[in-house]
Amino acid sequence: AEGYVNYAELRELTLNMGKRMLDKAAEIATQAGITADSKLVEAAGERIANVITAEAKDWPADLVVIGTHGRSGFSHLLFGSVAEGVVRGASVPVLLVRSA
Repeated sequence: AEGYVNYAELRELTLNMGKRMLDKAAEIATQAGITADSKLVEAAGERIANVITAEAKDWPADLVVIGTHGRSGFSHLLFGSVAEGVVRGASVPVLLVRSA
């Protein structure tokens, strides 16, 4: 049907993409001699930053590494910043990584 979105398929694709990103990050960390663990979490109807900071506290994480999009101006105002929310709410250090 036209305009139909298969949410189960979209969710699966998104989770697989997240897993691949975390695997790549773990590979880079290992090559740099860094021991790292990662966790993929889902947020449905919740602020993503709140989910990340809660998971970091419960895990407990030593450090949160999060990428930034570099949004500014109206786009930042409209969409906010997950990274900024994590920095403000985290109980552990946060390392921001700017996209290349």
